[in-house]
Amino acid sequence: MARPKLEDLRLFLMVVDHGSIATAAHVDGIPKPSLSRRMANLEAAIGEKLFDRGANRLSLTPRGDELNARLRPAMQNVAQALSELDDWHSDYTGHLTMHVPASLLQMGVRQTISAFLEAHPKTKFDLALNNLPIQRLDADTHLALVIGGLPDSDLIAARVGQTRRTLVASPEYLETHPEISHPDQLRDHIVIAPGPHVALNLRHQDGRSWTQSFDPQFAIDDARDVTNEAIAGRGVAISTTIAAAGDLANGRLTQMLHDWQEQPMPISILYRDNRLQSRLERDFIKVLRAELSKFLTGQF
Repeated sequence: MARPKLEDLRLFLMVVDHGSIATAAHVDGIPKPSLSRRMANLEAAIGEKLFDRGANRLSLTPRGDELNARLRPAMQNVAQALSELDDWHSDYTGHLTMHVPASLLQMGVRQTISAFLEAHPKTKFDLALNNLPIQRLDADTHLALVIGGLPDSDLIAARVGQTRRTLVASPEYLETHPEISHPDQLRDHIVIAPGPHVALNLRHQDGRSWTQSFDPQFAIDDARDVTNEAIAGRGVAISTTIAAAGDLANGRLTQMLHDWQEQPMPISILYRDNRLQSRLERDFIKVLRAELSKFLTGQF
């Protein structure tokens, strides 16, 4: 049996949809004799009669009905694939709304958005700086960056890096205040932390643990601002390895209690199921995930 031609199969579905060769030929813009010949060639290639030709309308034979049922989903998939290929050549439009902790804005997020906007000027981004834990995405929010624990929800979390809290102070502050060699000695200092009711869970390299819940004397919502207060010499800050990395490297801050460390906290992108996303949302998340992973490598 000869293999049917793909174009003949497409035309077969056209004839089925319109109920006659004449109407299908008119809609597709080909001569009626040409379409009649192609349907005859298709029947010859398959070796079966596909149509019962009545006076005014074609009807499918049992084998024609079977071919229609099997062929139509496959051709719809082909049409969808071709449509998506066309999308690749068109620019993105629309906007995305994101929740981002302020301390992560400079850690690759701003750069990624700027580059995306330059490449796709028809897009828009709304950023909401939010340092509070994210439990869900509201209807107008497409994705969020979170540090630490993840909500118990149906959201998808793509991990892009990690950080952990660390104790830092300026060299000038340490010169004029008591030495800190054990976490208990924090009570002798002004502690600056990202929010009230802070619980520190430190583990010594020899396996000992130290846990303390306390209210810092100076609470600020953002880890970057906490770090700036430490640089100004106003106390010992509970910062993060990401927020303090540059200042530790240039000597503006000193890390304290090297032997006592907290467990790492994941940094993740939260978003909805891929099936609920636009092409813009899906592709931007891929770009952001790749860029943040590169940026955060070596920052921990």
